Amino acid sequence: MRKLIVLGAVLGIVASAVWIYRFQTASPVMNPELHQAVGHVMAEETARLVGHLGKIVIVTMDTRRAPELKVQVQAFEQQLKLIGGISVKATLTLDPGDNPKFRPGAGLSAKRFLKIARKNAGADAIVSFVGAPQMSDEELAQLKSAPKLVAETHSPQRLVNLFQKKILLSAIVPPYEFPAPGPRKPQTSRQWFDHYFQILAPDTPMPSQDDVP
Repeated sequence: MRKLIVLGAVLGIVASAVWIYRFQTASPVMNPELHQAVGHVMAEETARLVGHLGKIVIVTMDTRRAPELKVQVQAFEQQLKLIGGISVKATLTLDPGDNPKFRPGAGLSAKRFLKIARKNAGADAIVSFVGAPQMSDEELAQLKSAPKLVAETHSPQRLVNLFQKKILLSAIVPPYEFPAPGPRKPQTSRQWFDHYFQILAPDTPMPSQDDVP
C-alpha cells in the first residue's frame, strides 16, 4: 500500500510538472477576428496612400513567437487582393533572436529601417507589423527620400518627428480615446478594430504620455 501511495504521489508531481510546462509554453490565447481586422485596416490604409498600382514591402517577424502576426499578415494580403492592383515587392521576416522588444507593433529599429528604406527606395510604401522606429534628427537626415510608412505601433508620442517629416503616414495604435466607439460586444471586423485600435495620421493631434494606456 505504501508503494502505491508513493507511486501515486510521484505520478501526481509528474502530471503537475507537465501541466505547468504546457501552460507556460503554450501560445497565448488570441482573438482571430480582432487580428484579421488589423490586417484589413492596414490594407485599406495602404491602398489609400499608394493608390491601386503601388508596390509595397511588408516587414514582419518570425511568427512562432507571435502567432497573431500570422493572422494579421494573411488578412492584410487577402484584403489587398480584394482591393486589387497593389503588388508586394518583398516580404521581410525579421528574426528577433532574444530581443524582448520584438512583438506585434514593436521591434523595428532605426538602423534596420534605414537599411530597408535604402534597399527598397523604389517601393511606394513600407508596411510594418513590428512598429515604427524611434529616430533622431540625425538619423532622419540620412533619408533623402523614403517610401511611405504604414505601421502597427505603440507609443505614438515618440514618433512625432516621423509624422512631421511625412515619413510615417498612417499608424495603427492602441486607443487613447475612451470609451471606444461602437458596441461593447463587437460583431463586424471594423467594430473589432475600433474597439481596440485607432488610426493616427500626420494631421492627428498626438496623445500626451498621460493619454496612452
